Amino acid sequence: MTVQKSRWSRGICNFVVLALLATLIGCTTTPSRFNSDGIDAVEVAQRITKNREQAARIIREVMDTVDTENFESIQVSIKRYEEAAVLLNEAVSLSSDSLQPRLERCEIRKRIADGYQYIYAILDQECTPLEEAGLKPDDDLLRRRTMARADANRWLRLSLRDLEFHLRNTSAAYQHPNQYWELQQIYVALGNYAGARAALLQMMEVYGTKLSQRDRRAAESRIRLYSQRMIDTEG
Repeated sequence: MTVQKSRWSRGICNFVVLALLATLIGCTTTPSRFNSDGIDAVEVAQRITKNREQAARIIREVMDTVDTENFESIQVSIKRYEEAAVLLNEAVSLSSDSLQPRLERCEIRKRIADGYQYIYAILDQECTPLEEAGLKPDDDLLRRRTMARADANRWLRLSLRDLEFHLRNTSAAYQHPNQYWELQQIYVALGNYAGARAALLQMMEVYGTKLSQRDRRAAESRIRLYSQRMIDTEG
């Protein structure tokens, strides 16, 4: 478990391999393919699988084609990821009892946020020197920077919602320390050091001695850092 750099600036090399859907709809007391609401369970399962496969295909296409040095290419890639997010929205709504679609949606939402953060950083590099020199950047440039930050935060909060839901509604057997680490990174990106600290404390409580000494030291160091940030903010 290590702190990850931006997946956009690293060429978006790290992505979760989307596993195919296994069993989503359990058998009822009668050998019917329809559930109690009269919905065809087979069709539902097929739709979920199709959406997840299409989302996975979009991710692969983006990773193969995006030029991380090209502003327009990144913008196009974000829109493609947003298409994948729509597909996974439906998959989640159809498979409330399945863990994987929600985790995949969490990942794609985080990728979209990373993209907007990258755009914000580029625009900020154009605005900051002018602002530091006492000059006012172009209104359109300022507007685009503000929108990029707002979009990044919106998608971060959506990703956070999925990850918190997963950790809140599953046991440790269905969780991983990396998920808590990712949670604290999202909190930091949102400027919420209390949330980041709480995520790492919860990881330490859940996994304790199962964590490597390296991971424990990293977590303890960040817990101290976030505690100090909280004091500085209050001061």
